[in-house]
Amino acid sequence: MTLFQINFRREAFSRERAEARRRALGLGIWLTYFGAFAVLLGLYGLNWSELGSRTRQLQRQIVRQKAITQAGADWTPSPAEAALAESWVSDAGRWRDLLERLPRLLPQNARLTQFQFNPDGVSGGERKLLLRGVLRLDAQHESMASVTDFVAQVSRDSLFASNFKSVRLVSTRALEGDRESEFELECR
Repeated sequence: MTLFQINFRREAFSRERAEARRRALGLGIWLTYFGAFAVLLGLYGLNWSELGSRTRQLQRQIVRQKAITQAGADWTPSPAEAALAESWVSDAGRWRDLLERLPRLLPQNARLTQFQFNPDGVSGGERKLLLRGVLRLDAQHESMASVTDFVAQVSRDSLFASNFKSVRLVSTRALEGDRESEFELECR
């Protein structure tokens, strides 16, 4: 049994080990270089593929838009359709005037909670305005009387009367405990 061994080839062993390290380091550098190159080529390939699909999508949109434009070029509105469109276009000034007048018509103890133009979503036809609000009641007024007074005041107003044929109370509901009444007013 030997306690230790003497390696007489230590110098050759050290050279082989240094050569193996150098080869492993070289191999690692080459693998890193070609791996980064492969990732870069893969990213360019993905970019090229995405650019191709986006280009095809834009070409389809252009063709569709040209078809719509060419088909729409032949359409000319009838005088009745043009008159209907003209009345809707000129509404901006009327709506501004109506919205400016509305706070003057509201009683001090009332507030609007919702204001809807064309709540049914019907295109064309007559104008429709829907007002929802809450009226706080004081001790001397009944809920229904206060709401009907407000409806009568709106229907008698010259600006509302010139823009709407009818102003009517659609619904009213007394809120319990708060001495408030919710109302819904429709102008047609």
